[in-house]
Amino acid sequence: MSKNKGKPQKKHIHYGKGTPAVKSVTPASPKSTEELQRIEPINFKEQVTLVFNATDTLFFRESRPMEALGEAQSVFPPPVRTLAGAVRTLIGEHLGVNWHDFNENHVHFTDIGHGEKLGNLRFEGAWLAWNGKRLYPAPLHLMRKEGKLFQLTLDKDTVHCDLGKNVRLPKLPDRKLPDGDEPKGSKPLENAWLTHAGLEAVLQGKSPLNYICDAKALFASESRLGIARDNASRSVQKGMLYQTQHIRPKAELSIELDTHGLPDGFTTPSTLVRLGGEGRTASIGIKQTTNILPKADKIGKTFAIYLLTPLYGSPCLDFERDKNSNPTVWKGTLNGVALTLHGAITGKVQRVGGWDMAANKPRPVKSLVPAGSVFFCSVDNDDDVTAAIDALHNKRIGNFTEYGYGHLAIGVWNDNDTQGNKA
Repeated sequence: MSKNKGKPQKKHIHYGKGTPAVKSVTPASPKSTEELQRIEPINFKEQVTLVFNATDTLFFRESRPMEALGEAQSVFPPPVRTLAGAVRTLIGEHLGVNWHDFNENHVHFTDIGHGEKLGNLRFEGAWLAWNGKRLYPAPLHLMRKEGKLFQLTLDKDTVHCDLGKNVRLPKLPDRKLPDGDEPKGSKPLENAWLTHAGLEAVLQGKSPLNYICDAKALFASESRLGIARDNASRSVQKGMLYQTQHIRPKAELSIELDTHGLPDGFTTPSTLVRLGGEGRTASIGIKQTTNILPKADKIGKTFAIYLLTPLYGSPCLDFERDKNSNPTVWKGTLNGVALTLHGAITGKVQRVGGWDMAANKPRPVKSLVPAGSVFFCSVDNDDDVTAAIDALHNKRIGNFTEYGYGHLAIGVWNDNDTQGNKA
């Protein structure tokens, strides 16, 4: 007979083939709204975090139209506008708003906003959390091979390409590392997240090897087949088949949205809300949070900018190319800080659209710089390094920052092959 019979079993998060999990966590049922609110009174003058837990599968459709061939993929974590819409609907129900009469002149406009305008509301996220511990998107300069991690850096040898005459492109370390590991053959670390300790390691210029959470350990993808209905005849429409991909989060996984500006005394009128497409539901809870983003101890004139949420802006940060520089660099300003951009590692653009309920029409599809992108920069004024870090770390850039887009973290960049490529 097993000695473990009758004991609670632990679930392990695996980080890749041959790589053990850092910690074992005991599965916990998602907390209800009442449980979260009984812990302590909520101070709505401070930041609060709204916690969404799926009751079944979730579906957040990509921007590609349903008429396109193939399966309609699901975006996860969900677009922040989807979460913001659910929150604004809840606020309206809490305040007893009649949506047919609601407009920018309504008495509760400042509490809810209207259309693109959020009123007093401000959001940060969306974030994933495992058993209440926040996760962050893995930076796109991380490469993995057989349970080992390597970091891309900028090549000292420049190339002539469409970006300029002397551009420094990303590359793997040229040589074997001191422990004999061979970087060649590494693949990008995609669909992965870092724990708080993992992000801290990256910002310090170290390897986050033991703090990686792969998507397969957090949620599963499920394909669903459907067919269009003719409600008048109560029959199906011939040939109108479609296929969608749903996301089934593990019980320990939740979606968090940091929120500012909720009306005093706000409580969710129901433990369940409609979230995303196909009428899927999720429970929602509120908790007071003091989430502190990790910060590097020592950062010099050069540093890396990590994108924690998608950026509503340009992959080159709207900087202008310096035509006289060698190697090619880009010059610009972020949050009042004059910077030089030496190079960047960005993923595939994230296409977002959706439905504009205020205007009752589709929202134009836009291309966003994906979370996890890395920008290698230097401060133009050496005397303002500390002020520059304070102006950028845990701040937002680009458009629609009130929705949480363009959230930044600042880390060490030593501009060499060894950074992050040794334990």
